[in-house]
Amino acid sequence: MEQQLLAILDSEENKKYYRYLLLDALTTVSEMDFISLNNIHDLLGDEAITTVERTDLAYDLSSCPKLITIGKPNEQLAKRLLHFSVVEAQSEILQTKRYVCAWMVSEHPPEMIAQQMVSIGLFLTKYYGAGFVPFYEPFRMQLLQQSNLICPEFLADMLSCFKHYSYPTITQTLNTINQLDYKPDSINCFLSQDAKFYQQQLKIIFELYHSQARIYSETGKDVNSINLIEIARAYQQAYLCGLTQKNDQFIFALMTLRYGQLLANSQLKQAVDEAKIDEGSLSVRFQAIDRAQFLSINEQYLG
Repeated sequence: MEQQLLAILDSEENKKYYRYLLLDALTTVSEMDFISLNNIHDLLGDEAITTVERTDLAYDLSSCPKLITIGKPNEQLAKRLLHFSVVEAQSEILQTKRYVCAWMVSEHPPEMIAQQMVSIGLFLTKYYGAGFVPFYEPFRMQLLQQSNLICPEFLADMLSCFKHYSYPTITQTLNTINQLDYKPDSINCFLSQDAKFYQQQLKIIFELYHSQARIYSETGKDVNSINLIEIARAYQQAYLCGLTQKNDQFIFALMTLRYGQLLANSQLKQAVDEAKIDEGSLSVRFQAIDRAQFLSINEQYLG
């Protein structure tokens, strides 16, 4: 990841632009950590830290995201800070809130970028109905990008103030969204219905991911092989089949990921149908069914 970032942030082409690191102040790191805000202040000075004033956190600016200038145009990149930001990002995979969110390249100064980020967060409210959408959170961004592959121009156009926008994924890799060299037609630039749904259900999808990661760790499987979209689709199936209680939906999705198409088995389908009436009972109903019924499912979910 670090070498990938260096290739982007310290390339001859991008040295003439601003290079940024985005930190989420809703979570913290140790004061002793090299990338704590106090240490960054001591290292780079006050002018290197710009607050992105989230409209929903305007009452507490200390909790708002911090845009760190790690390289001004035609000046050296703060490579040591970049190194420790990567180390921190790779250690945060299972955290609900991640401190290190993104690395960016832009021709625009920090004050303008901070304003643009607020505008993007407000722009997305028309899709999600929230007061401000923290699109920069790595898990949210990855889910948004992967669930809208039908129209990759949507994200690239939304992030057009950046030459490059890179963020850490759940597999300890780096995803980069590059600036388009054209302006896409607004009619053909859209967010899919699936992508909207997944964003609205982000919290429970993250909980499912966290549970899957624990199961993989306990069974010796590679956590980095977890497919985020498979998790999101499993939850969506729980929702679409008519389950409304959150724990029922969670259990259905988790068992779907493990065994496959649950509704293909008559006993499992009956348990699901009964749980729609007796909400919150699906876990108990599944426990009463012989495991052989789960193992008998031939049609594996998502192949």
